[in-house]
Amino acid sequence: MSLLGGRSGRARSRWTLRWTPVRRLAGGGRARAGPRPPARRLAERPMLNHHCRGGVDLRDELQIQAAVAAGDVCTVRRMLERGYSPRIRDANGWTLLHFSAAKGKERCVRVFLEHGADPTVKDLIGGFTALHYAAMHGRARIARLMLESEFYRDIINAKSNDGWTPLHVAAHYGRDSFVRLLLEFRAEVDPLSDKGTTPLQLAIIRECSSCVRILLDHSANIDIQNGFLLRYAVIKGNHSYCRMFLQRGADTNLGRQEDGQTPLHLSALRDDVLSAQMLYVYGANTNTRNYEGQTPAAVSATMSAISRPCLDFLLEVTRQPRTLQDLCRIEIRHRIGLQSLKSLEDLPIAKVMKDYLQHKFES
Repeated sequence: MSLLGGRSGRARSRWTLRWTPVRRLAGGGRARAGPRPPARRLAERPMLNHHCRGGVDLRDELQIQAAVAAGDVCTVRRMLERGYSPRIRDANGWTLLHFSAAKGKERCVRVFLEHGADPTVKDLIGGFTALHYAAMHGRARIARLMLESEFYRDIINAKSNDGWTPLHVAAHYGRDSFVRLLLEFRAEVDPLSDKGTTPLQLAIIRECSSCVRILLDHSANIDIQNGFLLRYAVIKGNHSYCRMFLQRGADTNLGRQEDGQTPLHLSALRDDVLSAQMLYVYGANTNTRNYEGQTPAAVSATMSAISRPCLDFLLEVTRQPRTLQDLCRIEIRHRIGLQSLKSLEDLPIAKVMKDYLQHKFES
């Protein structure tokens, strides 16, 4: 049996502390053959199994685990003072700090840290630290205890076996306060996983709008992976995301690396005239061609022989060149950007110029 999941029926029914709510949250069920995504492996960690190891008394092990699960800090402290080490790991690499962080036992976490627990320890299956588990469950107060320790620099951007940092996990599960906390402690805002994914991309895919805004407010790269975010919003027909990204300066003319399709091409494919109109207002080039040499209007024309709303719009704006005023507004918007606009009042220029820039940006 193990500190994290035994097989004997009696021992399992009596001692194994299962993570049922977490399994449901992540899609639940038994482990399947083949690789699983990092967040799922994180969610499927079983609780402390009892695995007999040399030098560790099984009764002491069971007693301190039960005390942590019950939040019995007095018993935990007494056993630590008697010499029980908070650094003991089970067969899957879990320490009691992993366990107490995942279960939300803040006082136990504090006691373990006072007695030398090491928050840099990663489990042996997914390579997750106690901070990763705290991020999954949104245990911001527990995370603060670890981040205020001497191990801060070693855990704030610690990567799992798949390259997921605590910020990836928090963004994936939509833990707003946890995302803010990590960024408050200056976590890297655009860390790349082994598959090139950032926390912002995960928040978008999971439709965690508040996390998306928090990350963008902290200057997350809105054009990551050659404009993935804006293209994803267009493909999903999510107009609120499209508007948010465009207002925050997303580049409207970045194409997919595999086929050169820009957001405007994708709007044409979906016959999404509203997205096409927004993209055009924010500077999308109607003459950009994909790798097959097609403009957005040409793509739209190939979709159907009959007139389509998006095709009608694209043909109209393609025939009419942009005015000089329109081009100036687009350039100003591109050069200033939403973040810089917030600091416009600090610029050493005349108020009339500030008002002009503000007007052109918001027009």
